[in-house]
Amino acid sequence: MEGAAPIELTTSLTTELGDDGERRRLLGEFLKRKRSGVAPDSFGLPVSRRRRVAGLRREEVALLAGISVAWYTQLESGAGITVSPTVLRRIAGVLALSPLERAYLFTLAIDGMSVLRDVLPELDMFAGARIAAATFEEEIALVLRAHRNLKTQIYSALVHETLEALLPHLDEARCPIGLWLHDDLSLALRGSPQYTRAARIHAAFHREIDKVVSAGLTGERKPVELMLVAPSRYTLASAALERAFSGWAGRTL
Repeated sequence: MEGAAPIELTTSLTTELGDDGERRRLLGEFLKRKRSGVAPDSFGLPVSRRRRVAGLRREEVALLAGISVAWYTQLESGAGITVSPTVLRRIAGVLALSPLERAYLFTLAIDGMSVLRDVLPELDMFAGARIAAATFEEEIALVLRAHRNLKTQIYSALVHETLEALLPHLDEARCPIGLWLHDDLSLALRGSPQYTRAARIHAAFHREIDKVVSAGLTGERKPVELMLVAPSRYTLASAALERAFSGWAGRTL
């Protein structure tokens, strides 16, 4: 990465590449894997030799979650459908997801803004990304998407136990938002109270990320899951960061 030219996350690139196909594929794979691990008899469903799948069938998940088989099949097949938090909670209950797995499910199904995954084919390039857009409002939108994508990457690394690969990319000053805050903004914007607040909260959120990742590296899931359940310091810092940037955009326009 040393000496590589910075990569701009522009609005034109996100429009061209941001079709969310990869996010939907990951969502489908995750749902299939989790339902294959749920014992049918845990819901009183009959288990016979004629059962051709391990765990629950698609139609059984749909029935237990109170949704149509056709709708759930589309969700698991990667179709671009809208999912409500209420339905996701019901599906998560049927699949007996842990708090960490629920967070991963929600970021993939709703909050998984995948601009960085779309623009940067490899996570190794994450540290060199830069946010750039035609207007300040568009830059703020990219900042919020970058924040949500980072959360998705963290949840994914925790779920799949690949945290080591994520470690080089968590430096607060070198992540896309950090580069934008500390290097790319004009001096006039960096002198505003909104900048001071946003930079302070961004640094605080990264401190919470460090705690989550450190706990994850111990291999004990319970401490990590407690950190990810609201109102933990991690979730509060994340929400405060989104409010700070959203409010900044509103005051600058």
